[in-house]
This record gives sequence, structure tokens and C-alpha cells, in this order.
Amino acid sequence: MNFSDLRAILQYVPQFRDRTFVVALDGAVIDSPDFSNILLDLAVLRSLNIKVVLVHGAAHQIQALGEKRGLQLSNIDGTGITDETTLEVSMDAISRLSNALLQSLTTVKLRAATANAIHAHPAGILKGIDTGFTGAIERIDAEVLESFLEQGILPVVPPLGFDADGQILRVNSDAVSREVATALGATKILFVSEDEPLPHIKNRERQFSSDDALAFLEANADLPSGFRSKLKHAADATRDGVPRVHVVGSQNNDALLAELFSNEGVGVMVYADAYQKVRPATKTDVDELHLLIHRAVEDEQLIPRTRVEILSSIDDYIVLEIDENIVGCVALHPFPDEGKAELACLFVKRGHTGQGYGSVLVEAAGRRATEIGAKELFALSTQAASYLEKYGFNRAKDISSLPPQRKEKYDNSGRNAVLLTKAP
Repeated sequence: MNFSDLRAILQYVPQFRDRTFVVALDGAVIDSPDFSNILLDLAVLRSLNIKVVLVHGAAHQIQALGEKRGLQLSNIDGTGITDETTLEVSMDAISRLSNALLQSLTTVKLRAATANAIHAHPAGILKGIDTGFTGAIERIDAEVLESFLEQGILPVVPPLGFDADGQILRVNSDAVSREVATALGATKILFVSEDEPLPHIKNRERQFSSDDALAFLEANADLPSGFRSKLKHAADATRDGVPRVHVVGSQNNDALLAELFSNEGVGVMVYADAYQKVRPATKTDVDELHLLIHRAVEDEQLIPRTRVEILSSIDDYIVLEIDENIVGCVALHPFPDEGKAELACLFVKRGHTGQGYGSVLVEAAGRRATEIGAKELFALSTQAASYLEKYGFNRAKDISSLPPQRKEKYDNSGRNAVLLTKAP
């Protein structure tokens, strides 16, 4: 790991400290070789003073126990019919799994306890079919979970609920995760399954707004049921006030940490707020812009600019934020007497290229040029000429058309750049 990677990770630590994350593990993950890495990731999160609530599924274990006993089960994931036989097998499998989880968490020095925090009622008759012992969640006993968290205990929440008469009901773990996160005011839910989510989104962007996620579900009826369930609950959770929900595959190395401590992550994310934001720079951005530009200067991609120079023209700068972190910038310097504006200082951080962020910044600069009434947009470039040509810029024969003030500065710089122009 280099220092830039470390800086990228550390920028998240203050944001996450004392926040509550709900980690939802499919039962198959717990029985997989990847689980040991998940345990280590959980230990890292707790060491950073992040409050963790662990919700687990058990479909994998219920199916295996039913097969071992030679029993026909009515449903294994808590969404369909749960008959008496299936409930009995589910209770046994879930109890064993919860105990095994507690033992595993102690191996990474985490204090944990199971929490019967789900109040439910029978789901009843749905579409003319009696769902038996399948439960619908009424509420989450948030006080119990918060009491555990305040004592430094990691709550483990199994997918079983209890009705007012003490009857045990089978509930779906994805739904439990959503309800727990909403009740606790959690910052994040992390759904972890053996199924890698990226192949299911068909090369589209990995970040969805809640509306985009619901539209994607409607347009793709053939999605696997597990991924469909998680994406649906993710969209609903963000609408209920959970800012971010992540869906990751357990087979990624350091799955939880890689998803949480990088801007783009390794899985699919559903967000409630503005994940990607283009905005005017402010004075508080000067140090970050100076550092960003300094790195580009080291790579000979931009000319040097001092803090004073950046501050003096801070109103000309536009920044691109991903997850509230600046990853790119562009400047638009106006020359109102000539009706022109210069696109300058276009840069995207290493590690964030290839995501289309450069085009977002170029388009933002073009919109600003239109807003200020510029009739021509120009750029002086040593390395990005071909890139800008993709966005309608044309190479000029010489620099004679530059505004006099800018031409004088260019002549004194000793640079050898290409002049490109376009209408905004």
C-alpha cells in the first residue's frame, strides 16, 4: 500500500466513527472459506469505533438440515409458506448457526450476544394462500440493540421473530436488516452474499439512486431472487432514511473494507443522497485543490499553481465530489471583454480515471461558460488535446486568437501547448 492509498482510507475514518453499520450475512457466506476474512473485517470496523450489528440469514443451513433429515421443506428463506415441519428445522438450524457465529466472533476478540429483538405477527393469507408460520415484522426492539452497542457488545440478530403470544415466526433476513437499520438510524447496510452482484447489473454504473434501483428491478425481471431481494430492500431502506446500502460478494478480498474505504467500492451501492456531486469550489477547498494540483504537476499533467493563485481565482473552479470527497476539478477563467472563457486545470485523481468523471467536469465547465455568456471556449493543453477533441474542441492553427492578456501570459511562460477552441 502506498501513502495515497492510506490517505484515501483515512479520510473515511472520522466520517464512520461512532456510526452504526448493519452487516447482513447470507448463511452460505458463513459456511464458506471467505468467512474468516469477513470476521477480520468486522474486527477492523470495531477497532475504528464503528458500531456493528450483525444480521444473518440461514437458508443454506436450513436446506442442508432438511436434506439431512430427509424432510420436504415448504420454504427456506422466510418469504413463502412456512409449515410446522419447516419451522422446526429452521429453528434448529438458526439456533446452531447463531451459536457458531458467537464462537467465531470470540476468535477475533469481539464480544457478541444474540438479540431477540424482532416483534412480528403472522403474515397470514397472501394471494389466497395461508403462509403458516412466516412472519411479518411489526417493529424492532431498538432499545435492546442500543443497550448492547453502548456496552461494546456486537448484537447478532437471527431471522426469527416473536408474536404477542410468544409464537416463533420465520422472517426473511434481508427484511430484518432493513428494519434494524431503520430503527437504529444506521448509516449503512452491507449485504454480503456468495453471489457476486456486478454481473447482474449488465455493465451499468454500480451506484443507484433508490428510484434507479426500483426502475432497474422493474426492467429486469430475470434477476436472481437473492440479488433482487437485496436490491429491493436496499431501495426501500434508503427511502426509509438509511443513507447508503451496499451489496457485495464475499469472494472479493477484504470485501467489507474494500467496499467501505474507497470511493467506488467493489460492489453495488444504493444511495439516498447525492453520491456524485458537481459544485462550485469554495475557500475551504483551497488546500485540497492545491494538493490535487500538486500531484498532477508531479506527473507533468498541469502547470504549478500556488495556494494564493488558487484562492485568488477560487470562484473559477468547479469540483467533482464522490461520497463527499473531491476526486476531480476544472477551472473556467472568463475573459468577458473578448466573450471568451478558458477551460483549465482539468484533472481527475489517479484511481478514479476511466469512470467518466472527466467528461462530467468538461460538461460542467461548458454549462458555466454558457451561463456567463461566453461565445467561445478555449483550452491550452500539452497532453489532453486528443481527449478534448472528443468533446467538440478543434485545434487552432496558432495562438493568435487568444485574448491579449492570456496571450501575454502564455508567451512569458515558455510553454509549448496546443490551442483548442469550441462554442460552449
